[in-house]
Amino acid sequence: MYRLLEFIKLIYVFVIFVVLEVAALWSYATSSPYTEAKILARTTAVGASISGAVTYTQNFFALPDENRALMERVAALSAEVQSLTMQQEGEVVEGMFAQDGDDSASHFRYHPAKVVSMTTNRQRNYLVLDRGAMDGISKDMGVVTAENALVGYVVSCSDHYSVVQPMLNVEFSTGGRLVDNGHVCVVWWSGDSMYEVDAKDLSVYSEPQEGMRVEVRSERLPDGVLLGTVKSYELNSAKSAYSAKITIAADMSRLDNLLIVENTHYHEIESLVQQAQ
Repeated sequence: MYRLLEFIKLIYVFVIFVVLEVAALWSYATSSPYTEAKILARTTAVGASISGAVTYTQNFFALPDENRALMERVAALSAEVQSLTMQQEGEVVEGMFAQDGDDSASHFRYHPAKVVSMTTNRQRNYLVLDRGAMDGISKDMGVVTAENALVGYVVSCSDHYSVVQPMLNVEFSTGGRLVDNGHVCVVWWSGDSMYEVDAKDLSVYSEPQEGMRVEVRSERLPDGVLLGTVKSYELNSAKSAYSAKITIAADMSRLDNLLIVENTHYHEIESLVQQAQ
């Protein structure tokens, strides 16, 4: 009890000051309709600011989960679009795509993945994704952006991670096709620019033009995956084929959430090619 009285003696001046201040503020706030309106407006603004800051913080920490859910939805929609496309083509060319029971007409599956680490300033760049063998990922699967632009191909996997060889790697190569006329080419990277890849072996009859779209031509990916657009082109010295510079469609410096594309028929195709060779 004695200590309580001593404590009150120490703070009673401060307590009286606070009480008087509160009373003065209350008296001022209720003195007229104008002051009531001004104080209400100010307190509402402060409350809204605090509420906005709390909401922003909550949304910020929820972004990874939302991005993951969105990429899973994109993967599902991509598979559905591919299935519908193949079904429509099957109606034009009867029996081209076999369907058994309720199985999807498409043999491409999409797996959402997030970039764990990456490089863009080397001659042999690589990406590490947070999906591996335990998630159904294997070597030679394609990797694309949510906008269906090519990133690269999976070259190795562990149980929980996979390594991707992107277009920005001097050992990278893939098939390409001019969308306007269907002529094919070989696409590779010379290591000169992170914004461009090179194309070679374009037919002299292909008549490339600046701005032409170039898509991937590979058994590892479905039709429609965009490589980029023709920036420039020239005939080789023998005048037997064109070479071209292609502006990459994907922003290789801002990769984050990606899709790994699985062709469930790929190993069957690969086995047939090996037998033929």
